Amino acid sequence: MENRKKVSRDIAYQKENIKRIPFSIQLSEYDILKAQAANMPMNTFIKKALNSYTGQEIFKV
Repeated sequence: MENRKKVSRDIAYQKENIKRIPFSIQLSEYDILKAQAANMPMNTFIKKALNSYTGQEIFKV
């Protein structure tokens, strides 16, 4: 029962605070990015790249 409450709270939080961005790329491009990211999660790699590109620390990674 407690697990269902947690799931419900998590879903409510995500609906209010998280915006998902569709990001479609070719598999070959993904493979190149993944090789560059090494063992870093792709989400973290993309956020760091966006920070670097903008010159601002938008994402705390």
